[in-house]
Amino acid sequence: MTDRVCINLSYAVPNDKAAEVENIFSTHGKWMTEFYSDGTDHLLNAYFTKAPEFKDPTDPSKGETGNTLFTINEQFASMESVQRHVENASKNDYFPDFAKILEDYGKVLSMGGSVYVSIR
Repeated sequence: MTDRVCINLSYAVPNDKAAEVENIFSTHGKWMTEFYSDGTDHLLNAYFTKAPEFKDPTDPSKGETGNTLFTINEQFASMESVQRHVENASKNDYFPDFAKILEDYGKVLSMGGSVYVSIR
């Protein structure tokens, strides 16, 4: 499993900024779809998620915090593929906004992590 190298990012975004953030992330997803349309030599898998942030995740009846949680999860064939991804993504005109979102709302930034359990 260690040949897979990951980028995993998580964010807590105020609900009033969530649509703006989702738009930038969707733009990144569209770029990735096109950039990696040639196959899986570099990008093996990617998915983006969003969910309400609950005051108590074990008891959603206690209500929400007013934030939306976003994650970006990308699996690559190698660290070189991660570096290639970052280099090319940073050339996009939306990337300054993407970087600002990470600066303002980023909670976890994992670059180069490995997959140690994969179910499917």
